[in-house]
Amino acid sequence: MPKKRKPPVRSSRQVHPRPSGEWTASKVRDLLTNPTHGYGIVLEPSDQIPTAIQHFEEQLADEQNKRGFGFTLQELDERFQSFFASLVERGSFTRGADVSPSVPKETWLQAQQVAAGRLARGEPR
Repeated sequence: MPKKRKPPVRSSRQVHPRPSGEWTASKVRDLLTNPTHGYGIVLEPSDQIPTAIQHFEEQLADEQNKRGFGFTLQELDERFQSFFASLVERGSFTRGADVSPSVPKETWLQAQQVAAGRLARGEPR
């Protein structure tokens, strides 16, 4: 008689809650341009952070073109963390209390990697 396999052990605690509702272009843009989702970092004024991140993505794309190859996830992580800190240090933004990220940081960074690559190739956002 074949042995029964035990089901995989799953945590009852969901670390990254799923966004509610239907995915829309607006929700995807917010996910890509808001550090709350990948880092749990809350920056205020929150309505200005998407524009700041889009400008930073453009800088990354320019640098990627100059160096001739893309960024690793570790490089992007270091650059984004420095970027977020610089926004606060310059007084452009204030940092609120951190929250739980809604997606894994690596997933958020992979999306940034794709966005920078597309911009570097001259593709639209």
